[in-house]
Amino acid sequence: MRTNTNKGFTLIELLIVVAIIGIVSAIAVPGLLRARMFVNEAWAVGSMRAINSSQSTYAARCGSGFYAPTLVSLGMAPTVGGGDGFIGTDLNTDPSV
Repeated sequence: MRTNTNKGFTLIELLIVVAIIGIVSAIAVPGLLRARMFVNEAWAVGSMRAINSSQSTYAARCGSGFYAPTLVSLGMAPTVGGGDGFIGTDLNTDPSV
């Protein structure tokens, strides 16, 4: 008497698993893209708030009531009183912004 010693998955079982993975990924990917877009928008709003606050501080301290002409000038330390720049280096590295 011979017993069946084949241990493994059939092609149908593998196709079902692939289909389930495809369905789950089709449901999950749009949600992940929306979450990423929300994070990018929140980061942009935070950056704009930081720039607005920095511009106000610049105008009050060393701009004689005027705003800084570029983000690079906001990143430089004030000539009077020393200290750090008004914004971080992550916001003032590109002068074309």
